[in-house]
Amino acid sequence: MKTKEEILKMSKEELKNYKWNNDLDRKGGDCYNCYDCYNCYNCSDCSDCFDCYNCYDCYNCSDCYNCYSCRNLKRGSYYICNIKLTKEEYEKKLKELKNEKSK
Repeated sequence: MKTKEEILKMSKEELKNYKWNNDLDRKGGDCYNCYDCYNCYNCSDCSDCFDCYNCYDCYNCSDCYNCYSCRNLKRGSYYICNIKLTKEEYEKKLKELKNEKSK
C-alpha cells in the first residue's frame, strides 16, 4: 500500500492504474456508471457501495463521503486509495485530477 505522500504525488493516470478492480462499469442505484450501489448520491464508477456520497471509483465501501479509488472502506471521508487525507489535501488533489482530465 502506498503512503500518503506517494498518493498525493500520483497523477490521475497513476491513480487509475492503482485500481484493484477494473470491472466497475455497470449501472446501478442513484449513481452514475455504478453497479449494485444502495442509497448513494453523487457517486460515479462505484460498485457494491452503501450510503455513500461524492465517491468515485470505489468498491465495497459503506457510509463514506468524498472518497476516490477506495476499496472496502467503512465510515471514511477524504480518502484516496484508502489513505486518509485532510479535507484541504483531498480537495487540492481532486482539483488537480479534474484539471488533468480537461487537458
